[in-house]
Amino acid sequence: MGSFIKKNGLLYSEDSKIVLGVDDTSTDFTGRVPYGAHKIDDDVFSNCPYESISLPDSVTELGNCLFENSKALETVKLPANITELPPYLFSGCSALSKVTMPNTLSGFPEGLFKNCESMPEIPFRAGIKVLAESVFEGCSSLKALVIPNTVTRIESKAVANCTSLESVVFPSMLEYIAPDAFEGCTSIHNIRIDGEGGLFYVGENDGCLYEAADEGDKIVVQAYSVNAQPVSFFTENVDEVPVMIADEDDLEEDDTFSSEIGAGDEEFDIEKDTTVKGDSKNMEDNAVDSMLADILGEEKERSSISEGVGISEQESEIISETMSVMSESNQSAGLGITDTELEKLFEKNEEEELASQKNLDDPEVLDSKLQILTDSVEKSTIIECTPTGELAEDPELYVVAEKLAPDELGNDNFSRKLVACCKTFARIQDYKKIILLYGLPLDNDEFTPFFRSFISKKNVLLACEAESPSKLSDYGKKVCELARISLKKDDLAEQRRSASIKTKALVKLVIRDKYE
Repeated sequence: MGSFIKKNGLLYSEDSKIVLGVDDTSTDFTGRVPYGAHKIDDDVFSNCPYESISLPDSVTELGNCLFENSKALETVKLPANITELPPYLFSGCSALSKVTMPNTLSGFPEGLFKNCESMPEIPFRAGIKVLAESVFEGCSSLKALVIPNTVTRIESKAVANCTSLESVVFPSMLEYIAPDAFEGCTSIHNIRIDGEGGLFYVGENDGCLYEAADEGDKIVVQAYSVNAQPVSFFTENVDEVPVMIADEDDLEEDDTFSSEIGAGDEEFDIEKDTTVKGDSKNMEDNAVDSMLADILGEEKERSSISEGVGISEQESEIISETMSVMSESNQSAGLGITDTELEKLFEKNEEEELASQKNLDDPEVLDSKLQILTDSVEKSTIIECTPTGELAEDPELYVVAEKLAPDELGNDNFSRKLVACCKTFARIQDYKKIILLYGLPLDNDEFTPFFRSFISKKNVLLACEAESPSKLSDYGKKVCELARISLKKDDLAEQRRSASIKTKALVKLVIRDKYE
C-alpha cells in the first residue's frame, strides 16, 4: 500500500486526497466519509459490515469493485459530481435497497446492480442510452421497470433472472434487445411500449413483446399468465412504479388537467391551521371553488349507490370553511436557505439515520424528514385536519404550489382557493394533515434525490397556472417526475376520479390555480 496516514477511522494517502482503506484498528468510521477526499481506491468497501455509506461531493473518482459483495449494505449516497461509475460497483450487495445517484452520469456500466436482491426500483438518470450486460441481473425484488425513452439497446442478460418483475414499459425508439436480456423473468405479464412507430410491438392476443423482421416476427420478451392482479402503471400502485414524464410531443393541447380552481358565491367560516413558517391569519372570502362543488356533487351522487364511499350532508359544509394562510412576506426570490445550510441539513439527516439504525418508515424518522423538507423550501404551511372516518392508508397530502398569491395584507401566501380545495380532498379522503410547499430547491443535488425518495410514496398535488400538460413549466414537469404524477390523458381522468371518492390508491393530482 505504501505510505499512508490514519484519520477518521480510514486510511488515506499522504496528501489526504485518496481513501486507501478502512482502519481495522479503529472504530471511528461510522459509514460517512468526511469531505475532502478526491478518490476512493479499489475494493475499499468490498465485503464491508456497514449498513450505510455516504461519500462526499468532493470525490470525483471511484475505484473498481468498491462495494462488491457487501451483504449488509442497505443504503449508499454517491458523490454529486461523479460522471462515470465502474462496472459491478454494487454487484452482490444483496441487502442494498437505496442508492442516491448523481445527476451527471452518462450511463450505467456492466453489472452495476447484479444480484442486488433487495432493490425495489432502479434509480435511472436522464440520458442513459444502453442497458449494459447484466446491469440489473438478479434484482429479484424488482416488480416494475419503466425504461427511459433515451435507451436504444438492451444487452445480454441486462434484466435476467428478475424473478419478481411483473410490468415493463419499453421505449418506442428501442433498436435492439438481446435474446437473453430478460431470461428467467417468469413473472412478467404486463408489457407496454411508450409511443408508436418502433421496431417492437405488443401482441394483442398473448401480450408478448415482438420484434418486426423481414424473415418473420419473433417474440423477444415472453409474457406469462399469472393469478396476480396486473400492476397499474400510474394510479393503483403508483408507489411501486417510477412514472416517466411524457415527451412534449405526447402532451396534447386539449388534455386539460383533472381540475381547475374557479369562482363561486358562498362564504368561508373560520378554522385554525398549524403553520410551520410565518404567522397564521384568519380571513374570510366570498369566492368558492366551482371545482369543489363539482367534486361534492359527484360524491353525493355516488353515496346513494355505494355504502361507505359518499360524504354526508354535513360534509358539504366544507365549501364554507376558512382559508387561514400564512401572512409572512416572501423575503427571497431564490432558495429559502443557502446551499451550505442545505448541505448541513442533509448531513444531519444522514448522521441521524446512521446513528439510529431505525427503519425509514419509523414515525420519528418520518417526522425528522418532514422537518428537513419544510426547512428546505422557501415557504411552508401545515394544516391539521380532523378526519371523520377511517384514516387513509397514507393520511397526509403534500401540496406543491408553483406560485403564491397576495393576501389581504398584500403578502405572498398560498392561494386561499387552493387551501379550500386541499381541505376538500382531505375531508373526502380522511387525511389528517395537509403540507403546503413553495419554492423547492430542485437545482440542488442533495435535495432532489432526498425529495424523490420522500415524496414518491406520498399523496401529492401540484398547483400550477398551466392550462394543459403541454404548457406546464419545466419546474412543474420536474415536480411531476419526482412525485410520479402522470401527465397522460387517460391518467388525468383517473386522477379526478381518485380525488373525488375515497380510495386506497395514492392521490397524484395536478390542478390549475389562477392565483387570483
